[in-house]
Amino acid sequence: MVCQWGRFFLTHFDGTLVSLCKRVKNMKHIYIVLIESYTGLGKILKKFTGYRYEHIAVSLDKSLKEFYSFSRRQHHHPFNAGFMKEYRDYYAFEEYQKFYSKIFSIPVTNEQYDEICRFIEKLSQDDEQIFNLFAMLTTPIIHGFRVYKAHNCMDFTARVIEMAGVKLDKPFYKYDIPDIEKLLDGYPMKEGYVKRLDSEDYEKYVEKSDIFTGAFEFLRAVVTLAKRCIFCKPSDEEY
Repeated sequence: MVCQWGRFFLTHFDGTLVSLCKRVKNMKHIYIVLIESYTGLGKILKKFTGYRYEHIAVSLDKSLKEFYSFSRRQHHHPFNAGFMKEYRDYYAFEEYQKFYSKIFSIPVTNEQYDEICRFIEKLSQDDEQIFNLFAMLTTPIIHGFRVYKAHNCMDFTARVIEMAGVKLDKPFYKYDIPDIEKLLDGYPMKEGYVKRLDSEDYEKYVEKSDIFTGAFEFLRAVVTLAKRCIFCKPSDEEY
């Protein structure tokens, strides 16, 4: 009887199990990284909210050497912001040698991984993509709204999570960092300090700014966003 059941199992299920094991072995992962910010704005937000993480990004491999997000393009130019490839020394800058983070690992199929990579490549090639300052400032009140080709670190990350197959319970642009942390509860996670690694672009990233440049960048960002709010309609095709 045992031998009969054994033959039945091998005949009907062995191929399925082998196929399943191969798929699991070949699955890739994306990494959602919640980041403690050491910028002046980050410290102010932490003081008022009591929440540790002020920035969030996506990494495509477990080495965590490169990150993708919507953020400032240079450390001292907070209003010159858009889609960014970031590095560890963008978070652990100047005197900081490490930064604190919470990292979630999401398994994805090869198809999902490729779709996410194409999405990131599309954003990196689109010079119209800018930072949605309006949504960021009003998130505590109205919990996010869309502007044509304008996004922030939170809605970008939520969109990637959705593409990874995680079910969202509200539109991606309505998520803030605590929402995402709660959404990913149960996924493999590690928390702690990440060591700084030097990048080739670091010196350019930390170039100093002056008050006039900062004022111009702020006005340009506000005017551009205002025009898009009035004259442009956001759609899924542009994101």
